[in-house]
Amino acid sequence: MVAAAPWLTVLMPAYNEENGLPDSVEQVLAAVKAQRVSGELLIVDDCSTDSTGRIADGLAERHPNVRVTHHAVNQGIGGGMRTGIKEARGEWLILIPADLALDLADLGKYFAASSYADVVVGVRSDRRDYSLARLLVSWANIQAIQGLFAMKLRQYNFVSMYRTELLRRLSIEYWQSAFFFAEILIKAQALGARLVEVDITYAPRLSGRATGANPRLVVRTGRDMLDFWRKWVVRDERGARSRL
Repeated sequence: MVAAAPWLTVLMPAYNEENGLPDSVEQVLAAVKAQRVSGELLIVDDCSTDSTGRIADGLAERHPNVRVTHHAVNQGIGGGMRTGIKEARGEWLILIPADLALDLADLGKYFAASSYADVVVGVRSDRRDYSLARLLVSWANIQAIQGLFAMKLRQYNFVSMYRTELLRRLSIEYWQSAFFFAEILIKAQALGARLVEVDITYAPRLSGRATGANPRLVVRTGRDMLDFWRKWVVRDERGARSRL
């Protein structure tokens, strides 16, 4: 007998997260179970150089609803997202980083909103752990996306939950930078998807190393945003939107 597909796939990209991964996995599994939804946890080991991959495999052996896939080369969180979309078995997909980044008690807000949404967009509660430079980058990113693409969302790079079928209708072009989060939302809106925001409590990273403020990633994200705007709005709006 083939097991029924889960309602939710929790995608957890992980790169060199050996210290925090076991606890994060246990917390996520407990939180999903507490919400009484059927779910799986898909760990994407992004060619880690520590023991993350081995630890992930061990977690999958202990938990029947945990699966692991391994990247042969490092692809970043965007590459993890593409792998997750391909491998997910759930009707819904939510990307939760290995450092968690949110209060898992708030998962219920995502699940409740799913009854009238195609994408549930998490809006984090604060940025108290941001440096002034990162605050400015975040603010500029939000203002640019709102202005260039006529988007009204308050945030674009935090934890969102998506209908997996919707994600599979999209092509993710800019997965090598953080712009892919916004790209998905822009394309989803163009397809007529219902985007619903929920306010989520942010949980600061307790282990591992954050990479979101890497200057090279920031520059690439800005460059990708402008390239997409040029194709989406300026050069060939109709053609670009027909090739979602």
